[in-house]
Amino acid sequence: MYDTGDLCQWNPSGTIPFLGPVNDQVKVKGFCVKLDGVIAALNSCPSVQGAAALLIDDEIHAFITPRYCSLPVIQDHLKAHQPYYAIPTRYHFFNTLPLAENGKLDKKALRHIASTPQKPISTGKKAPYGQILPPKPARLGHSRSDSSASIAPQTSSFSDPSDATLVEEQIDLEAALPDKKHRKYSRRLRYRVLIIYRRLSSLVGLFNTSAAIALAMTGISREWLSNITAINLAMAVLVRQDFLINLLYTIACSAPKSWPLFIRARCAKIYHLGGVHSGAAVSAGAWLLAANIADIVCMVSGSSSNWGKQSITSNVISWALLAFFAVMIGLAWPSMRKRHHDLFERTHRFIGWTMLVFFWVQVIIVSKDNATTGTSLGQACARSPPFWLLAVATVSVASSWFFLRKVPVQAEKMSDHAIRLHFGYTVPVNGSFARLSYNPLVEWHSFATIPAPEAVNGRPKGYSLIISNAGDWTKSTILDSPSHIWIRGVPTCGAMRIATLFNRVVLIATGSGIGPMLGYIQNPSGGTQLIWSTKQPEETFGVDLCCTVTKRFPNAIIHDTKKQGRPDLVKMGYNLAKSCKAEAVIIIANEKTTKKVVYGLETRGVPAYGAIWDS
Repeated sequence: MYDTGDLCQWNPSGTIPFLGPVNDQVKVKGFCVKLDGVIAALNSCPSVQGAAALLIDDEIHAFITPRYCSLPVIQDHLKAHQPYYAIPTRYHFFNTLPLAENGKLDKKALRHIASTPQKPISTGKKAPYGQILPPKPARLGHSRSDSSASIAPQTSSFSDPSDATLVEEQIDLEAALPDKKHRKYSRRLRYRVLIIYRRLSSLVGLFNTSAAIALAMTGISREWLSNITAINLAMAVLVRQDFLINLLYTIACSAPKSWPLFIRARCAKIYHLGGVHSGAAVSAGAWLLAANIADIVCMVSGSSSNWGKQSITSNVISWALLAFFAVMIGLAWPSMRKRHHDLFERTHRFIGWTMLVFFWVQVIIVSKDNATTGTSLGQACARSPPFWLLAVATVSVASSWFFLRKVPVQAEKMSDHAIRLHFGYTVPVNGSFARLSYNPLVEWHSFATIPAPEAVNGRPKGYSLIISNAGDWTKSTILDSPSHIWIRGVPTCGAMRIATLFNRVVLIATGSGIGPMLGYIQNPSGGTQLIWSTKQPEETFGVDLCCTVTKRFPNAIIHDTKKQGRPDLVKMGYNLAKSCKAEAVIIIANEKTTKKVVYGLETRGVPAYGAIWDS
């Protein structure tokens, strides 16, 4: 018998089983490893709330909370902080770690859980790119005969970090939905009418109304009407400027995950900032209308002593600008924009440029008309606030065209329905989109980027994007596989940028909506669950893309609509979000599905986010 200092038990039979070391130092692969160091490394991972580590059968087992931490994120974190021999080879995920009666960690229970054989998820027929589908489309895991059965801990075990197998998880995605909160009319008002976009637009209108009341009470001057019109015009243009959008997203998405959820949930609504654009543009038109009417009243009544001199040319230009405003606002109305979207885009661009020219002409004419004796035209313009505000608006509009260029592209045809284009001129941030065109002056199409920070498969670092067949332009792109294409501006942040605000998130994608999510899927910032509803995923998007998804999220729910029909995404999203205690659900789908899912989840108390189609 040797005195090793280990904990043993002397049985009546005379045997002495080894129960474990007294301290936390164990030997793994010939190296001494302190389990406290492993636990500290696990706890330092941002998505981990609690962790434990045990040596069982010469393997380090990690026990982690919460249940839905992202395994790849934990692996990458450990690789950066631990030597290879001190990285756990088996992982077990819990909602809470088991505690003994004395309140300490129940290591005996953990050993029992680790030694209990677990049955991996099986699809019955293994797909070539991994296990991605549960036996039934609306349930992850096996069928339950007892609806009150307890949920077993989710466990991941692997000998190679790149080969993880998730065990069966009893999550009933077909569970009945609870009733919607609030009364019918109040919830429609709150979640459909008074969305953040309209609240921002109304807030801009309220500020302008307050300014109008203040001017009416203190005395209206023509100069102030021109100034406020120019302020609204500059605001409407600036809020659509690429660099400013990226700055605002960066500020909003920098909120620490330790902040209360209600603050981060508000920050995530940053993609509604288009409400400022519409509110300011309409207000600019309203102020211009007020100025034009006041000009006529003063001209007819002859009471223009405090109004300033307005030439006929200036008045004609003002009414022409007002007509342009009416056309742009009319075509920007949601129903008109959907029905005539190509016309909306072209008029918005060409009439917008024309209006800038007209505004410049008017500012110069008005400055000349109002210049005092001995004041040059240049001095008069320099003293005019609208001159500088118009300069800001002009630079803002022109800035994206400064980056207009034709770039080479590598086309990867995925199927007759989809193509992936690879670019190497920049590496964008996750959640951004790029604009593409064959005819820069006529049309532009926006697509979400998939960052590629490292060179892969002979392609340089940069980004890629997925284009699916959704119209004439996309169809021709898939058929022609272009070698060069025009790009404009810089990659600009979009809705998926907000995913980094949350500790745990559920992603829902339909069809090619998986494209905007791939950047985040490749580098998740927290616990993530994925529902992807699409027709024949492997045939449509290729084995490589499906492998990318399942490698990062082996328990992703991939629903083949051709075989399984259309799923109830509201029910699936709600039950999955509640089961994994997700802080938010983000959906990328068509307009009808997005609005249905966002409304269905928000009215049941689950923060949900999706595109709002405001342009």
